[in-house]
Amino acid sequence: MNCKNCHSKLIKGGHYCIHCGQNSTSLNRPFGSVSKEFLHELLDIDGRLSLTLITMVKKPGQLTHEFNQGKRVKYTPPLRLYLAISILFFIIFSSIYQVYAPERPLTDSMISYYSKAMFLLFPIFALIVQLFFRQSFYIGNLVFSMHLHSIVYIILMFIAPLEALEQEHQIFLLLQLPLTLYLVWYIFKAFKTVYQDSWLKTIVKASVIYMVYMSILGLVFDVLMKNFF
Repeated sequence: MNCKNCHSKLIKGGHYCIHCGQNSTSLNRPFGSVSKEFLHELLDIDGRLSLTLITMVKKPGQLTHEFNQGKRVKYTPPLRLYLAISILFFIIFSSIYQVYAPERPLTDSMISYYSKAMFLLFPIFALIVQLFFRQSFYIGNLVFSMHLHSIVYIILMFIAPLEALEQEHQIFLLLQLPLTLYLVWYIFKAFKTVYQDSWLKTIVKASVIYMVYMSILGLVFDVLMKNFF
């Protein structure tokens, strides 16, 4: 059997061509089989995703710390994790927005612009972190940024529907409080775990980084909103 791309002979039992790297698996199969394989590749459904999510939620900063220490095989790659969670977040966010704010509906192009803007902004967050933690490396900060944005998306997926229901009853406002406090604690703890500074320095640096980044975020989204409304 030869590779369909470069026509090199394939190793028996191998799933990739050793010369060009193309997957040798045929797509001329039932749709269900191909879909299952695609989802497995996208979400990494082999135990790593569940371990990654549990570690990320329970141990702030641990994923980034272990990644920087070279312990990467047992976890879902940071970029794949970010993409999967961000896609799910924007789907949920747009659905909630259209139900509770029908007078200003979000179009597919608007959602696309927002998601692309965030994809460009998380490297900027890593750059800001680099300015405050000079002894760190940018790639490590980039990984930290992807992990931190991923957990923020997850928490916002729970806060968003509660926020939308605030006008129905005050209980929905109160239910946001523990999630908000958890998020604040998570951010400081994640910075402390990854950069190993004192708590005072961690709180001060993380707070300034947050204010700078939110200013940039607000400016970018303000420009986007003016273009659409």
